[in-house]
Amino acid sequence: MSRPATFEAAPRLFDGIIDRAQTEMPNWYLPSADGALIAGEDMLDAVGHRSGVRHPAGWSRGISGFKKTARDGTTVLWVQQCGNFWIIERSLLLHGGYMKDETLVFVSGSRPIWTRTRQAAMQLAEHCDPMPRAPVTGYWADVGNVRIVSAQLPYRSAE
Repeated sequence: MSRPATFEAAPRLFDGIIDRAQTEMPNWYLPSADGALIAGEDMLDAVGHRSGVRHPAGWSRGISGFKKTARDGTTVLWVQQCGNFWIIERSLLLHGGYMKDETLVFVSGSRPIWTRTRQAAMQLAEHCDPMPRAPVTGYWADVGNVRIVSAQLPYRSAE
């Protein structure tokens, strides 16, 4: 007697793709991106996100979103809303008082990885600090701006 075949469903790493024209991304922001990928249920489960749970500890409201100092003590993780979605970013302190912003992008192409909730974005940002690891197949990419760190300027220029 033969055994019935069993099939496992493919992981849902992404819930969908949004064309750039359907987002509120400014033209200067990651200009090579033709859209964004929305993190799926299986990716979020694997990084420890649980729907309905409060956001991870250590996050506070910033000028344009929510921020947390990264593990290295100098980089700042950011999540900020863009329309109905949440962007995952980090700000790196450069020499001479400059900062560079990066966003989490999928390894194939330059589409940023976004989430549907602030809590999911925070969990994904923490999981990918300092480098993305499984199940996230991505990297941190320069969004296209460098800022001067100054007490007179808002911390975030990309609003």
